[in-house]
Amino acid sequence: MTDSTTTTTRSRLWVFVPFAVIVVLAAAWTGFWFFAASKAEAIISRWIEQEERLGRVYQCASRTVGGFPFRFEVRCREPSMELTALQPPRVIRAKDLVALAQVYQPGLIIAEITGPVSIAEAGGPPIGRADWRLAQASLRASGIRPERLSVVLDGVKLEFLENGAADPVGTADHVELHLRRNPEAVADKVDVDFALQASGAVVQRGPLAGRPIALEAAGVARAIPDIRRKTTPQRLREWQAAGGKLELQKVRLQQGEAVAVAAGDLRLTESGRPDGTLNITMTGFDRLVREAIGGATGGGLQLGLVAGLAFLGSPAQLDGRRAVTVPMRFKDGTMSLGPIPLGKVEPLF
Repeated sequence: MTDSTTTTTRSRLWVFVPFAVIVVLAAAWTGFWFFAASKAEAIISRWIEQEERLGRVYQCASRTVGGFPFRFEVRCREPSMELTALQPPRVIRAKDLVALAQVYQPGLIIAEITGPVSIAEAGGPPIGRADWRLAQASLRASGIRPERLSVVLDGVKLEFLENGAADPVGTADHVELHLRRNPEAVADKVDVDFALQASGAVVQRGPLAGRPIALEAAGVARAIPDIRRKTTPQRLREWQAAGGKLELQKVRLQQGEAVAVAAGDLRLTESGRPDGTLNITMTGFDRLVREAIGGATGGGLQLGLVAGLAFLGSPAQLDGRRAVTVPMRFKDGTMSLGPIPLGKVEPLF
C-alpha cells in the first residue's frame, strides 16, 4: 500500500515538472532580457557621449526601452541632432524615431523615422524641411563600429522655408541609399562603397524641372577621414592629403527619352579644387536642349549646341540608340567639355 501511494505521488510530481521547467526558463529569460536591456541603454548612453565629443549632440524629449520578450525597442520622442562643428551650428529635428534589434541578432538595428524633419541654424527658425510617407533605415554594426547602412524613403518631399512660407524644391516616389565599409580597404584607411537609386524624382528648378527623373549611382569613396569634430574644409583638406578619391563606377540619369551615363574618378588638388575626368555618354538630349533654350525660338543656337556635342564627342551606343561620348575634365578646378573650357571651380577649402 505504501509503495503504491509513493508511486502515485511520484507520478503526480512528474506532471508538474514540465510546468516548473517552463517557469524557471521564463524567469531566466526575463532576467536576461532586463539585464541586456540595461546594457543596451548603457551602450546608447556611451555612444551619445562619444558623438557629443565629435560634434554631434543628440537629444530626445523622452526615451524609452521596451520590446520584451524577443527584441529591444528604443523610442525617441522629438529627436534632434545639433551639428556643433558647422559654422554656424545646425540643428536637425524630427517627430519620432523608433529603433529595434532582435535579441538573437543585436548587431542589426532597424529604425523608422517619422517626419517632417527640419533643419535650422541653432536658435533660429527652420530653413528647410523634408517629409515622406515612409522612412526606414537598417544599420549593421560590429560593436559600435558601423559596417553597413541602408536608407529607404517613399513619397519624399523637399522644400525651403523662408518667413514661414514653403518653397518647393522637389519630390520623389522612391529613394534608396546604401553605404558599406569596403572590406578590401587598406588597414589604416576607410573606403566606403555607395549606391543610390531614385525613381519618380521631380525637381522644381533648372533645365530638368517638371518631368520625372530616374537616377542610379554607384562607386567608392576612398580614404574617408575619421569622424572627429572638424569643419567641412578641414575634412576635405585631410581627405586630399590622404589621397582621397571619388570613383564613380556608374551614374545614370534618365528623363523621358534623354539618357546620360557617366563614369570616372575625381579628387582634390592641394589648392582644394577638383581634378579628374568623367566620360559622359548621352542620347536624346537634343529635345532637352530645345526645351531649355525656349522651344522654336532657340533656332540656330539649339542646332549649334546639339551639333557641337556631336562634334566634340565620339559616336557610341546607349540603350540601342545612337549616342555620343564626351569627356568632362577638371584640371585643378578648370572645367572643360572636350576642348571647350567651361570655367573654373572655386576652392573647396
